[in-house]
Amino acid sequence: MKHIIPYIAILLLATVIIYSNAEKERTRITERCQDTFSDAIRTEKKLLIKQFCMQYRQENSPNSLSVEDKKDWYDQNYLITTSPSRHQLDSLFRDGAHKINRNISTAIGYTFNGKNYFSGDESCRKSVIPVQECVYRKDTISTTDIVLQAYIHIPFYVPLQNTYIYAVIFMASVALAVCFLYTRRRKKNMTDIPLQELPETGNRTTDNARWIIISKEVWWDEKNHIIKKGETSMILTGESLKFFKLFLENKSFFLSYKTIYESYGLKDEAPEFKDRIYQSIKLLRKDLIGFGITIRSVRGRGYELIFQ
Repeated sequence: MKHIIPYIAILLLATVIIYSNAEKERTRITERCQDTFSDAIRTEKKLLIKQFCMQYRQENSPNSLSVEDKKDWYDQNYLITTSPSRHQLDSLFRDGAHKINRNISTAIGYTFNGKNYFSGDESCRKSVIPVQECVYRKDTISTTDIVLQAYIHIPFYVPLQNTYIYAVIFMASVALAVCFLYTRRRKKNMTDIPLQELPETGNRTTDNARWIIISKEVWWDEKNHIIKKGETSMILTGESLKFFKLFLENKSFFLSYKTIYESYGLKDEAPEFKDRIYQSIKLLRKDLIGFGITIRSVRGRGYELIFQ
């Protein structure tokens, strides 16, 4: 976990920065689309309404709505009557949104006289977000209101298409690479620590000058580092040999953590050596399987060699 934490921290930090920036970019696109929709409404009226005649007297009006409000309502009423699908407005809004980003999808809708219209596919209606709603009124009766809506769909990758996010991804990649190289170099340096010479072990029961009987059926050639049982034999080398000799030095075949660390020339426990020790014991345990010998881990104390 100690080696994984830096990677997790870098990834989390990069994710938070990218997400925050993406949300800001999404908000910016939405605000620009609001302006684009307002421009599309004004442009549509200029293109399709060439002349407008209206008589209005404020003193005869049954409500306090201004003449500008009433005129806007009649404009929208005329445009809906002449083009219920509002193709012109839909096209103008789409063209404006594509100037912001070509991957943005648009749709418009309106509510009038109990009728609801949506220019996009109904199956995609849940995926779009409303960016603006315009309400037009000619009186105080809400059923006569014309409600015009603008919708957009922003693919998830669109807010990520900016230089700042690319820079964050690049810096996070560099940081991960540096952490990886540092960890790898540190592990290599730990592996390259030279083993200290171990004192020769004393004989338990011998039948000649070469072989040591360490159990009823297991023999040990201390000089040539050969372990033998019946017709099966093996030459121990490296860390396996080191730890096997340490086991033999103790009459009860018990190897304490303190003894292990002292064999590395350390006075106190060094957490960075735990994985190396574990792998060495694991390798020795694998080598001794064919000789009926197992290694039992004693929690908090060390390891014990057991002969079956």
